[in-house]
Amino acid sequence: MAPQTTEFSRQVPAILGGKPAFEPALPFTQPTVPAWTEVEPELERMYRSGWLTKGPYLRHFEEKVAQYLGVKHAIGLSSCTSGLILGLQSLGLERGKGEIIVPSFSFMATFHAIWWNGFRPVFVDCEPDTFSIDLEGVRQALSPQTVAIAAVSVFGNPPDLQGLEELARERHLPLFLDSAHGFGTLYQGHRLGRYGSFESFSLSPTKLLTGGEGGLVATNDDAVAEHVRAGRDYGNHGSYDCPSVGLNARMSEANAIIAAHALDYLEEYAQHRNQVAQAYRQGLNGVPGLSFQKIREGCRSSYKDLALVVDPEFGISRDKLSQALNAEGIPNRAYFDPPGHKLSCYAPSSVQLPVTERLSASIICLPVSSHMELSSVERVCQTIIRLYENRERLR
Repeated sequence: MAPQTTEFSRQVPAILGGKPAFEPALPFTQPTVPAWTEVEPELERMYRSGWLTKGPYLRHFEEKVAQYLGVKHAIGLSSCTSGLILGLQSLGLERGKGEIIVPSFSFMATFHAIWWNGFRPVFVDCEPDTFSIDLEGVRQALSPQTVAIAAVSVFGNPPDLQGLEELARERHLPLFLDSAHGFGTLYQGHRLGRYGSFESFSLSPTKLLTGGEGGLVATNDDAVAEHVRAGRDYGNHGSYDCPSVGLNARMSEANAIIAAHALDYLEEYAQHRNQVAQAYRQGLNGVPGLSFQKIREGCRSSYKDLALVVDPEFGISRDKLSQALNAEGIPNRAYFDPPGHKLSCYAPSSVQLPVTERLSASIICLPVSSHMELSSVERVCQTIIRLYENRERLR
């Protein structure tokens, strides 16, 4: 179906001297937090008590989110990255000896946690439609040096968890998940948190569930939970003698209060983001050269990000489209460019991951939030159609 031409789409694009579609600019994302009146009483009590960390509000949040995810343990932390570092440390692997297979198409924190534990990340390609780690690529990358497998819910779309868990059991390898984007995601009807040895979530402001900042490790493994709890406090179990080297990775009481209240609205946030995503798909349906991430069958994405693939048929390069959208007051992001195997800190090698490299060069993430107006989505889509219709002038 051809894109619908409207009076708005016939106007001159801002990058060519026309009026921007959004003045002021549309936010790329906005944190959705509970009403101030909900959190104010507890924040005031916490503040006046002088108990700012490691207190009752953190314990309440951990119990609440463990029940929500359906897991034995949920441990609040300062960030998802610290959760990945401590969770990986909890697996008891010999530090500095071995390789961990990881998708290259992910945020840098996924790889950094592996490096901080002294292991070498072995980057593999992703599926061209879901953007998730390619199971066959993992299988081919296995070697005697492999000590673990890492997977990611990219933009909130879960990987093939059943296939990954079966492969990990077959090879007697631990599997762990960077589920930074995973609050609000459903895998075969189940919330994330129960898969692999552990999952690490993010509570930063860009996520569906936010505490302002923070992270959380979810696991059904008692040993993993014990290690991460001590590890967030330098590795100190309480005796002041540290059996392992930990971090200062505590979650504050204020973060826990905000996140605990926000949890009550998480399903509402996830449903709205899926409505936003559907509006984008409908609004850009039929535009040549544009396609969206395929959500795994039987699953629901959190749509932490809304990714659009820009192919040559669109007639405007991804980077030129990005510039044109910025001129229209529509901020955007090119995730993940460069991908992991091209990052300078990992000494880029000759490894070729064609799907990852194509996606990194062609993906643009559009504005999305848990309270974004559908009318704004419609105008963004109309703006992109307007740019497409002016593609000859924009080249």
